[in-house]
Amino acid sequence: MKRVKLIFLNFLTVTGASLFLRIIGMSFQVYLSQKIGPAGLGLLQLVMSVYYLAATYAISGSRLAVTRLVAEELGTGKERGAKRALKICLGYALSISITVALLLFFAAESIGRHWLGDVRTILSLRILAFSLPFLATCAVLGGYFTAVRRLLKMSAALIAEQVFRIGATVFAVSVLLPKGLEYAIAGIAVGACIGEITSCVFLFFLYRADSRILKNKACSEDLPRRMLRIAVPVALSAYITSFIRTVQQTLIPYGLKKSGATGERALAAYGTIQGMAIPLLMFPAVFLNAISDLIVPELAECQARGHPNRLSYIVNRVLNLGLLSAIGVFGLFFRYSAQLGTAVYQSNAAGYYIRILAVLVPIMYMDSLVDGMLKGIGQQVSSMGYNIFESLIGASLIYLLLPKFGIAGYIFTLMLTRTLNFALSINRLRKFVPLKIKAGGIGKLVFAMVNALIVSNLFLTALGIQWLPLCICVAAGVYYLLLRLLSCITREDLSWFKSIFSP
Repeated sequence: MKRVKLIFLNFLTVTGASLFLRIIGMSFQVYLSQKIGPAGLGLLQLVMSVYYLAATYAISGSRLAVTRLVAEELGTGKERGAKRALKICLGYALSISITVALLLFFAAESIGRHWLGDVRTILSLRILAFSLPFLATCAVLGGYFTAVRRLLKMSAALIAEQVFRIGATVFAVSVLLPKGLEYAIAGIAVGACIGEITSCVFLFFLYRADSRILKNKACSEDLPRRMLRIAVPVALSAYITSFIRTVQQTLIPYGLKKSGATGERALAAYGTIQGMAIPLLMFPAVFLNAISDLIVPELAECQARGHPNRLSYIVNRVLNLGLLSAIGVFGLFFRYSAQLGTAVYQSNAAGYYIRILAVLVPIMYMDSLVDGMLKGIGQQVSSMGYNIFESLIGASLIYLLLPKFGIAGYIFTLMLTRTLNFALSINRLRKFVPLKIKAGGIGKLVFAMVNALIVSNLFLTALGIQWLPLCICVAAGVYYLLLRLLSCITREDLSWFKSIFSP
Protein backbone atom coordinates (compact mmCIF):
# COMPACT_ATOMS: atom_id res chain seq x y z
CA MET A 1 0.00 0.00 0.00
CA LYS A 2 2.93 2.33 0.60
CA ARG A 3 3.86 1.99 -3.07
CA VAL A 4 0.27 2.70 -4.12
CA LYS A 5 0.27 5.86 -1.99
CA LEU A 6 3.48 7.03 -3.66
CA ILE A 7 2.00 6.46 -7.11
CA PHE A 8 -1.20 8.24 -6.13
CA LEU A 9 0.70 11.16 -4.61
CA ASN A 10 2.63 11.52 -7.84
CA PHE A 11 -0.63 11.30 -9.77
CA LEU A 12 -2.13 14.11 -7.70
CA THR A 13 1.03 16.16 -8.16
CA VAL A 14 1.14 15.74 -11.92
CA THR A 15 -2.61 16.14 -12.30
CA GLY A 16 -2.73 19.28 -10.18
CA ALA A 17 0.17 20.86 -12.02
CA SER A 18 -1.12 19.76 -15.41
CA LEU A 19 -4.61 21.02 -14.64
CA PHE A 20 -3.18 24.37 -13.61
CA LEU A 21 -1.09 24.48 -16.77
CA ARG A 22 -4.04 23.48 -18.94
CA ILE A 23 -6.18 26.23 -17.45
CA ILE A 24 -3.44 28.76 -18.10
CA GLY A 25 -2.86 27.27 -21.56
CA MET A 26 -6.55 27.38 -22.48
CA SER A 27 -6.79 30.98 -21.26
CA PHE A 28 -3.73 31.77 -23.33
CA GLN A 29 -5.26 30.04 -26.36
CA VAL A 30 -8.39 32.14 -25.96
CA TYR A 31 -6.20 35.25 -25.73
CA LEU A 32 -4.41 34.29 -28.95
CA SER A 33 -7.67 33.50 -30.75
CA GLN A 34 -8.90 36.98 -29.92
CA LYS A 35 -5.62 38.69 -30.79
CA ILE A 36 -4.65 36.99 -34.05
CA GLY A 37 -7.99 35.45 -35.08
CA PRO A 38 -8.70 32.06 -36.71
CA ALA A 39 -6.46 32.88 -39.71
CA GLY A 40 -3.59 33.72 -37.36
CA LEU A 41 -4.15 30.46 -35.48
CA GLY A 42 -4.02 28.62 -38.79
CA LEU A 43 -0.71 30.29 -39.66
CA LEU A 44 0.61 29.43 -36.19
CA GLN A 45 -0.41 25.79 -36.67
CA LEU A 46 1.60 25.67 -39.91
CA VAL A 47 4.69 26.94 -38.08
CA MET A 48 4.18 24.59 -35.16
CA SER A 49 3.67 21.57 -37.41
CA VAL A 50 7.24 22.03 -38.67
CA TYR A 51 8.52 22.83 -35.17
CA TYR A 52 6.97 19.65 -33.73
CA LEU A 53 8.68 17.68 -36.48
CA ALA A 54 12.02 19.29 -35.59
CA ALA A 55 11.34 18.65 -31.88
CA THR A 56 10.76 14.96 -32.60
CA TYR A 57 14.13 14.77 -34.33
CA ALA A 58 15.77 16.72 -31.49
CA ILE A 59 14.46 14.40 -28.77
CA SER A 60 14.94 11.20 -30.83
CA GLY A 61 13.45 8.81 -28.28
CA SER A 62 15.69 10.04 -25.45
CA ARG A 63 12.86 10.72 -22.97
CA LEU A 64 11.48 7.19 -23.12
CA ALA A 65 15.02 5.75 -23.06
CA VAL A 66 16.01 7.59 -19.87
CA THR A 67 12.68 6.78 -18.19
CA ARG A 68 12.98 3.05 -18.85
CA LEU A 69 16.70 2.80 -18.12
CA VAL A 70 16.57 4.74 -14.86
CA ALA A 71 13.50 2.79 -13.70
CA GLU A 72 15.18 -0.52 -14.54
CA GLU A 73 18.47 0.44 -12.85
CA LEU A 74 16.76 1.65 -9.68
CA GLY A 75 14.48 -1.40 -9.72
CA THR A 76 17.58 -3.62 -9.43
CA GLY A 77 19.34 -1.36 -6.89
CA LYS A 78 21.90 0.16 -9.26
CA GLU A 79 21.79 3.84 -8.35
CA ARG A 80 25.03 4.80 -10.06
CA GLY A 81 23.65 3.15 -13.19
CA ALA A 82 20.66 5.49 -13.05
CA LYS A 83 22.93 8.55 -13.03
CA ARG A 84 25.07 7.16 -15.84
CA ALA A 85 21.97 6.37 -17.90
CA LEU A 86 20.90 10.00 -17.69
CA LYS A 87 24.31 11.29 -18.77
CA ILE A 88 24.41 8.92 -21.76
CA CYS A 89 20.90 9.92 -22.87
CA LEU A 90 21.68 13.62 -22.39
CA GLY A 91 24.80 13.43 -24.55
CA TYR A 92 22.85 11.56 -27.21
CA ALA A 93 19.99 14.10 -27.17
CA LEU A 94 22.22 17.18 -27.23
CA SER A 95 24.34 15.99 -30.15
CA ILE A 96 21.24 15.37 -32.25
CA SER A 97 19.27 18.46 -31.16
CA ILE A 98 22.10 20.90 -31.95
CA THR A 99 22.41 19.40 -35.43
CA VAL A 100 18.65 19.65 -35.99
CA ALA A 101 18.61 23.26 -34.73
CA LEU A 102 21.25 24.27 -37.27
CA LEU A 103 19.42 22.52 -40.09
CA LEU A 104 16.12 24.21 -39.21
CA PHE A 105 17.71 27.64 -38.96
CA PHE A 106 19.41 27.49 -42.36
CA ALA A 107 16.57 25.64 -44.13
CA ALA A 108 13.81 27.90 -42.75
CA GLU A 109 13.52 30.02 -45.90
CA SER A 110 13.22 27.02 -48.18
CA ILE A 111 10.69 25.36 -45.84
CA GLY A 112 8.55 28.48 -45.50
CA ARG A 113 8.63 29.48 -49.14
CA HIS A 114 8.37 26.13 -50.91
CA TRP A 115 6.88 23.67 -48.39
CA LEU A 116 4.48 25.72 -46.29
CA GLY A 117 3.83 28.13 -49.14
CA ASP A 118 3.80 31.16 -46.83
CA VAL A 119 6.88 33.35 -46.39
CA ARG A 120 5.43 34.73 -43.15
CA THR A 121 6.53 31.50 -41.40
CA ILE A 122 10.28 31.90 -42.09
CA LEU A 123 11.15 34.25 -39.23
CA SER A 124 9.29 32.18 -36.64
CA LEU A 125 10.99 28.95 -37.75
CA ARG A 126 14.43 30.53 -37.35
CA ILE A 127 13.59 31.77 -33.88
CA LEU A 128 12.23 28.39 -32.78
CA ALA A 129 15.42 26.66 -33.93
CA PHE A 130 17.26 28.14 -30.93
CA SER A 131 14.96 26.35 -28.47
CA LEU A 132 15.63 22.80 -29.69
CA PRO A 133 18.74 21.95 -27.57
CA PHE A 134 16.94 23.25 -24.47
CA LEU A 135 13.84 21.26 -25.40
CA ALA A 136 15.89 18.06 -25.72
CA THR A 137 17.59 18.65 -22.37
CA CYS A 138 14.19 19.19 -20.71
CA ALA A 139 12.93 15.93 -22.24
CA VAL A 140 15.82 13.93 -20.76
CA LEU A 141 15.61 15.54 -17.32
CA GLY A 142 11.83 15.16 -17.34
CA GLY A 143 12.23 11.47 -18.15
CA TYR A 144 14.58 11.11 -15.17
CA PHE A 145 12.14 12.73 -12.72
CA THR A 146 9.32 10.55 -14.09
CA ALA A 147 11.40 7.41 -13.50
CA VAL A 148 12.37 8.32 -9.92
CA ARG A 149 8.74 9.35 -9.16
CA ARG A 150 9.68 12.83 -7.97
CA LEU A 151 7.29 14.67 -10.18
CA LEU A 152 6.74 17.69 -7.96
CA LYS A 153 10.09 19.04 -9.12
CA MET A 154 9.29 18.46 -12.78
CA SER A 155 5.89 20.07 -12.31
CA ALA A 156 7.50 23.14 -10.73
CA ALA A 157 9.76 23.51 -13.76
CA LEU A 158 6.81 23.19 -16.14
CA ILE A 159 4.89 25.87 -14.28
CA ALA A 160 7.91 28.18 -14.38
CA GLU A 161 8.24 27.52 -18.12
CA GLN A 162 4.59 28.34 -18.78
CA VAL A 163 4.65 31.51 -16.70
CA PHE A 164 7.75 32.89 -18.43
CA ARG A 165 6.54 31.73 -21.84
CA ILE A 166 3.13 33.36 -21.58
CA GLY A 167 4.50 36.55 -20.04
CA ALA A 168 7.06 36.94 -22.81
CA THR A 169 4.52 36.04 -25.51
CA VAL A 170 1.88 38.50 -24.33
CA PHE A 171 4.46 41.29 -24.26
CA ALA A 172 5.92 40.37 -27.67
CA VAL A 173 2.53 39.98 -29.38
CA SER A 174 1.25 43.28 -28.01
CA VAL A 175 4.35 45.03 -29.38
CA LEU A 176 4.62 43.21 -32.71
CA LEU A 177 0.99 42.63 -33.77
CA PRO A 178 0.63 46.13 -35.33
CA LYS A 179 3.37 45.13 -37.77
CA GLY A 180 1.33 42.18 -39.07
CA LEU A 181 0.67 38.49 -38.46
CA GLU A 182 4.21 37.47 -39.44
CA TYR A 183 5.67 39.42 -36.53
CA ALA A 184 2.91 38.40 -34.11
CA ILE A 185 3.70 34.72 -34.78
CA ALA A 186 7.40 35.53 -34.35
CA GLY A 187 6.55 37.00 -30.94
CA ILE A 188 4.87 33.71 -29.99
CA ALA A 189 8.04 31.90 -31.09
CA VAL A 190 10.18 34.15 -28.88
CA GLY A 191 7.94 33.32 -25.92
CA ALA A 192 8.31 29.59 -26.61
CA CYS A 193 12.11 29.91 -26.63
CA ILE A 194 12.16 31.81 -23.35
CA GLY A 195 9.89 29.17 -21.79
CA GLU A 196 12.14 26.26 -22.86
CA ILE A 197 15.29 27.99 -21.59
CA THR A 198 13.65 28.72 -18.23
CA SER A 199 12.49 25.12 -17.83
CA CYS A 200 15.90 23.76 -18.80
CA VAL A 201 17.78 25.86 -16.22
CA PHE A 202 15.22 25.04 -13.53
CA LEU A 203 15.34 21.27 -14.17
CA PHE A 204 19.14 21.21 -14.31
CA PHE A 205 19.54 22.69 -10.82
CA LEU A 206 16.80 20.44 -9.45
CA TYR A 207 18.57 17.40 -10.87
CA ARG A 208 21.91 18.45 -9.35
CA ALA A 209 20.27 18.56 -5.93
CA ASP A 210 18.27 15.36 -6.42
CA SER A 211 21.08 13.17 -7.76
CA ARG A 212 23.12 13.58 -4.56
CA ILE A 213 20.90 11.10 -2.74
CA LEU A 214 21.88 8.29 -5.15
CA LYS A 215 24.76 6.69 -3.23
CA ASN A 216 24.88 3.07 -4.41
CA LYS A 217 27.87 2.47 -6.72
CA ALA A 218 26.42 -0.46 -8.68
CA CYS A 219 26.06 0.10 -12.42
CA SER A 220 25.19 -1.99 -15.46
CA GLU A 221 27.86 -2.22 -18.14
CA ASP A 222 25.56 -2.39 -21.15
CA LEU A 223 23.79 0.96 -20.74
CA PRO A 224 24.84 2.49 -24.09
CA ARG A 225 23.63 -0.58 -25.97
CA ARG A 226 20.36 -0.68 -24.04
CA MET A 227 19.85 3.03 -24.58
CA LEU A 228 20.28 2.67 -28.34
CA ARG A 229 18.01 -0.39 -28.37
CA ILE A 230 15.20 1.72 -26.88
CA ALA A 231 15.89 5.14 -28.39
CA VAL A 232 16.85 4.31 -31.98
CA PRO A 233 13.72 2.32 -32.96
CA VAL A 234 11.53 4.92 -31.25
CA ALA A 235 13.43 7.74 -32.93
CA LEU A 236 13.28 6.20 -36.41
CA SER A 237 9.58 5.49 -36.07
CA ALA A 238 8.94 8.97 -34.68
CA TYR A 239 10.91 10.54 -37.54
CA ILE A 240 8.71 8.86 -40.10
CA THR A 241 5.48 9.47 -38.19
CA SER A 242 6.22 13.13 -37.52
CA PHE A 243 7.32 13.79 -41.08
CA ILE A 244 4.16 12.26 -42.49
CA ARG A 245 1.99 14.13 -39.97
CA THR A 246 3.71 17.39 -40.79
CA VAL A 247 3.06 16.80 -44.48
CA GLN A 248 -0.50 15.90 -43.52
CA GLN A 249 -0.96 19.15 -41.57
CA THR A 250 0.41 21.26 -44.41
CA LEU A 251 -1.83 19.45 -46.90
CA ILE A 252 -4.96 20.50 -45.01
CA PRO A 253 -4.94 24.22 -45.96
CA TYR A 254 -3.85 23.25 -49.47
CA GLY A 255 -6.73 20.78 -49.81
CA LEU A 256 -9.24 23.27 -48.42
CA LYS A 257 -8.11 25.86 -50.96
CA LYS A 258 -8.52 23.28 -53.74
CA SER A 259 -12.07 22.62 -52.52
CA GLY A 260 -12.93 26.25 -53.26
CA ALA A 261 -12.12 28.05 -50.01
CA THR A 262 -10.01 31.20 -50.14
CA GLY A 263 -6.60 31.21 -48.46
CA GLU A 264 -7.86 33.08 -45.37
CA ARG A 265 -10.99 30.94 -45.09
CA ALA A 266 -8.92 27.76 -45.35
CA LEU A 267 -6.57 28.94 -42.60
CA ALA A 268 -9.55 30.01 -40.49
CA ALA A 269 -11.31 26.62 -40.72
CA TYR A 270 -8.03 24.82 -40.01
CA GLY A 271 -7.30 27.14 -37.08
CA THR A 272 -10.78 26.66 -35.59
CA ILE A 273 -10.40 22.87 -35.50
CA GLN A 274 -6.73 22.61 -34.51
CA GLY A 275 -6.46 25.77 -32.42
CA MET A 276 -9.87 25.82 -30.72
CA ALA A 277 -11.94 22.61 -30.86
CA ILE A 278 -9.26 19.97 -30.34
CA PRO A 279 -7.39 21.81 -27.50
CA LEU A 280 -10.68 22.17 -25.62
CA LEU A 281 -11.62 18.52 -26.22
CA MET A 282 -8.22 17.42 -24.91
CA PHE A 283 -8.36 19.68 -21.85
CA PRO A 284 -9.90 17.08 -19.47
CA ALA A 285 -7.37 14.49 -20.68
CA VAL A 286 -4.91 16.04 -18.22
CA PHE A 287 -5.89 13.34 -15.70
CA LEU A 288 -5.34 10.43 -18.07
CA ASN A 289 -2.16 11.94 -19.51
CA ALA A 290 -0.73 12.07 -15.99
CA ILE A 291 -1.51 8.36 -15.55
CA SER A 292 -0.07 7.60 -19.00
CA ASP A 293 3.28 9.16 -17.99
CA LEU A 294 3.39 7.55 -14.55
CA ILE A 295 2.54 4.09 -15.81
CA VAL A 296 5.65 3.77 -18.02
CA PRO A 297 8.24 3.37 -15.20
CA GLU A 298 5.78 1.38 -13.07
CA LEU A 299 5.18 -1.25 -15.76
CA ALA A 300 8.86 -1.29 -16.73
CA GLU A 301 9.80 -2.06 -13.13
CA CYS A 302 7.12 -4.78 -12.89
CA GLN A 303 8.62 -6.41 -15.95
CA ALA A 304 12.19 -6.08 -14.66
CA ARG A 305 11.22 -7.74 -11.35
CA GLY A 306 9.03 -10.42 -12.95
CA HIS A 307 5.64 -9.47 -11.44
CA PRO A 308 3.07 -10.31 -14.17
CA ASN A 309 0.08 -10.33 -11.81
CA ARG A 310 0.77 -6.84 -10.54
CA LEU A 311 1.32 -5.65 -14.11
CA SER A 312 -2.08 -7.07 -15.16
CA TYR A 313 -3.77 -5.52 -12.11
CA ILE A 314 -2.39 -2.04 -12.88
CA VAL A 315 -3.28 -2.22 -16.57
CA ASN A 316 -6.88 -3.29 -16.02
CA ARG A 317 -7.57 -0.81 -13.21
CA VAL A 318 -6.22 2.06 -15.27
CA LEU A 319 -8.14 1.03 -18.38
CA ASN A 320 -11.44 0.86 -16.46
CA LEU A 321 -10.80 4.24 -14.86
CA GLY A 322 -9.95 5.72 -18.24
CA LEU A 323 -13.02 4.28 -19.91
CA LEU A 324 -15.59 5.60 -17.43
CA SER A 325 -13.87 9.01 -17.46
CA ALA A 326 -13.66 9.21 -21.26
CA ILE A 327 -17.31 8.30 -21.82
CA GLY A 328 -18.40 10.85 -19.23
CA VAL A 329 -16.35 13.60 -20.86
CA PHE A 330 -17.69 12.66 -24.30
CA GLY A 331 -21.27 13.07 -23.10
CA LEU A 332 -20.61 16.47 -21.55
CA PHE A 333 -18.87 17.81 -24.65
CA PHE A 334 -21.55 16.48 -26.97
CA ARG A 335 -24.39 17.96 -24.93
CA TYR A 336 -22.84 21.34 -24.15
CA SER A 337 -20.76 21.88 -27.30
CA ALA A 338 -22.56 25.02 -28.49
CA GLN A 339 -22.43 26.64 -25.04
CA LEU A 340 -18.74 25.79 -24.63
CA GLY A 341 -17.82 27.19 -28.05
CA THR A 342 -19.59 30.45 -27.24
CA ALA A 343 -18.41 30.71 -23.63
CA VAL A 344 -14.75 29.89 -24.27
CA TYR A 345 -14.10 31.27 -27.77
CA GLN A 346 -17.16 33.38 -28.60
CA SER A 347 -17.36 31.21 -31.72
CA ASN A 348 -20.34 29.27 -33.07
CA ALA A 349 -18.01 27.45 -35.48
CA ALA A 350 -15.89 26.18 -32.57
CA GLY A 351 -19.02 24.78 -30.89
CA TYR A 352 -20.05 23.07 -34.12
CA TYR A 353 -16.71 21.28 -34.48
CA ILE A 354 -16.60 20.41 -30.77
CA ARG A 355 -19.87 18.48 -31.10
CA ILE A 356 -18.75 16.63 -34.23
CA LEU A 357 -15.34 15.69 -32.81
CA ALA A 358 -16.67 14.83 -29.34
CA VAL A 359 -17.34 11.27 -30.53
CA LEU A 360 -13.57 10.85 -30.80
CA VAL A 361 -12.98 11.68 -27.13
CA PRO A 362 -13.17 8.08 -25.78
CA ILE A 363 -10.87 6.85 -28.54
CA MET A 364 -8.31 9.64 -28.15
CA TYR A 365 -8.25 9.37 -24.35
CA MET A 366 -7.98 5.58 -24.27
CA ASP A 367 -5.38 5.56 -27.02
CA SER A 368 -3.18 7.81 -24.89
CA LEU A 369 -3.40 5.34 -21.99
CA VAL A 370 -2.76 2.29 -24.15
CA ASP A 371 0.21 4.01 -25.78
CA GLY A 372 1.79 4.58 -22.34
CA MET A 373 1.16 0.93 -21.42
CA LEU A 374 2.79 -0.37 -24.58
CA LYS A 375 5.86 1.75 -23.88
CA GLY A 376 5.94 0.49 -20.30
CA ILE A 377 6.06 -3.17 -21.37
CA GLY A 378 8.67 -2.58 -24.07
CA GLN A 379 6.33 -2.53 -27.06
CA GLN A 380 7.20 1.00 -28.13
CA VAL A 381 8.26 -0.13 -31.61
CA SER A 382 4.85 -1.64 -32.29
CA SER A 383 3.19 1.51 -31.00
CA MET A 384 5.28 3.65 -33.32
CA GLY A 385 4.55 1.32 -36.21
CA TYR A 386 0.83 1.87 -35.72
CA ASN A 387 1.43 5.63 -35.61
CA ILE A 388 3.29 5.44 -38.93
CA PHE A 389 0.48 3.43 -40.49
CA GLU A 390 -2.11 5.91 -39.17
CA SER A 391 -0.15 8.85 -40.55
CA LEU A 392 0.26 7.29 -43.98
CA ILE A 393 -3.45 6.53 -44.24
CA GLY A 394 -4.28 10.02 -42.98
CA ALA A 395 -2.01 11.84 -45.41
CA SER A 396 -3.33 9.79 -48.34
CA LEU A 397 -6.97 10.40 -47.43
CA ILE A 398 -6.41 14.13 -46.89
CA TYR A 399 -4.76 14.42 -50.30
CA LEU A 400 -7.62 12.54 -51.95
CA LEU A 401 -10.67 13.75 -50.00
CA LEU A 402 -10.09 17.38 -49.03
CA PRO A 403 -10.11 18.86 -52.57
CA LYS A 404 -13.49 17.18 -53.18
CA PHE A 405 -15.23 17.22 -49.79
CA GLY A 406 -13.49 20.08 -47.98
CA ILE A 407 -13.54 20.11 -44.18
CA ALA A 408 -15.91 17.11 -44.08
CA GLY A 409 -13.15 15.04 -45.70
CA TYR A 410 -10.71 16.09 -43.00
CA ILE A 411 -13.11 15.19 -40.18
CA PHE A 412 -13.81 11.79 -41.73
CA THR A 413 -10.06 11.17 -42.06
CA LEU A 414 -9.44 12.16 -38.45
CA MET A 415 -12.13 9.82 -37.15
CA LEU A 416 -11.07 6.86 -39.26
CA THR A 417 -7.34 7.07 -38.57
CA ARG A 418 -7.66 7.63 -34.80
CA THR A 419 -10.05 4.68 -34.51
CA LEU A 420 -7.75 2.45 -36.55
CA ASN A 421 -4.71 3.34 -34.43
CA PHE A 422 -6.55 2.62 -31.19
CA ALA A 423 -7.89 -0.73 -32.47
CA LEU A 424 -4.38 -1.86 -33.43
CA SER A 425 -2.87 -0.67 -30.14
CA ILE A 426 -5.43 -2.30 -27.84
CA ASN A 427 -5.15 -5.54 -29.80
CA ARG A 428 -1.37 -5.48 -29.31
CA LEU A 429 -1.72 -4.87 -25.57
CA ARG A 430 -4.19 -7.77 -25.31
CA LYS A 431 -1.51 -10.15 -26.57
CA PHE A 432 0.72 -9.41 -23.55
CA VAL A 433 -1.76 -8.60 -20.80
CA PRO A 434 -5.16 -10.30 -20.23
CA LEU A 435 -7.76 -7.52 -20.45
CA LYS A 436 -11.00 -7.63 -18.47
CA ILE A 437 -13.04 -5.00 -20.33
CA LYS A 438 -16.42 -6.35 -21.44
CA ALA A 439 -18.92 -4.99 -23.96
CA GLY A 440 -21.65 -5.13 -21.30
CA GLY A 441 -19.58 -2.90 -19.04
CA ILE A 442 -19.14 -0.34 -21.81
CA GLY A 443 -22.89 -0.48 -22.46
CA LYS A 444 -23.56 0.34 -18.79
CA LEU A 445 -21.29 3.37 -18.98
CA VAL A 446 -23.02 4.70 -22.10
CA PHE A 447 -26.43 4.07 -20.52
CA ALA A 448 -25.37 5.94 -17.38
CA MET A 449 -24.06 8.91 -19.36
CA VAL A 450 -27.13 9.25 -21.58
CA ASN A 451 -29.51 9.08 -18.64
CA ALA A 452 -27.37 11.47 -16.57
CA LEU A 453 -27.74 14.08 -19.32
CA ILE A 454 -31.50 13.50 -19.60
CA VAL A 455 -32.13 13.64 -15.84
CA SER A 456 -29.91 16.66 -15.23
CA ASN A 457 -31.43 18.52 -18.19
CA LEU A 458 -35.01 17.90 -16.97
CA PHE A 459 -34.09 18.91 -13.41
CA LEU A 460 -32.28 22.12 -14.38
CA THR A 461 -34.90 23.10 -16.97
CA ALA A 462 -37.64 22.74 -14.37
CA LEU A 463 -35.67 25.09 -12.09
CA GLY A 464 -34.92 27.50 -14.94
CA ILE A 465 -31.14 27.15 -14.45
CA GLN A 466 -28.87 27.57 -17.50
CA TRP A 467 -25.52 28.48 -15.94
CA LEU A 468 -23.03 26.26 -17.79
CA PRO A 469 -20.64 25.30 -14.94
CA LEU A 470 -23.57 24.21 -12.75
CA CYS A 471 -25.14 22.25 -15.62
CA ILE A 472 -21.88 20.34 -16.16
CA CYS A 473 -21.41 19.66 -12.43
CA VAL A 474 -24.98 18.38 -11.99
CA ALA A 475 -24.68 16.09 -15.03
CA ALA A 476 -21.35 14.75 -13.75
CA GLY A 477 -22.85 14.16 -10.28
CA VAL A 478 -25.83 12.23 -11.71
CA TYR A 479 -23.42 10.22 -13.87
CA TYR A 480 -21.45 9.21 -10.76
CA LEU A 481 -24.63 8.17 -8.90
CA LEU A 482 -25.75 6.04 -11.84
CA LEU A 483 -22.30 4.42 -12.02
CA ARG A 484 -22.69 3.45 -8.37
CA LEU A 485 -26.21 2.09 -8.91
CA LEU A 486 -25.05 0.05 -11.91
CA SER A 487 -22.01 -1.25 -9.98
CA CYS A 488 -19.60 0.30 -12.47
CA ILE A 489 -17.95 1.81 -9.39
CA THR A 490 -18.08 -0.74 -6.58
CA ARG A 491 -17.68 -0.51 -2.82
CA GLU A 492 -14.36 -2.32 -3.24
CA ASP A 493 -13.17 0.48 -5.56
CA LEU A 494 -14.14 3.13 -3.01
CA SER A 495 -12.50 1.18 -0.15
CA TRP A 496 -9.29 0.89 -2.14
CA PHE A 497 -9.42 4.60 -2.90
CA LYS A 498 -10.02 5.52 0.76
CA SER A 499 -7.17 3.26 1.89
CA ILE A 500 -4.74 5.41 -0.06
CA PHE A 501 -5.39 8.27 2.35
CA SER A 502 -5.32 6.17 5.52
CA PRO A 503 -2.23 6.55 7.81
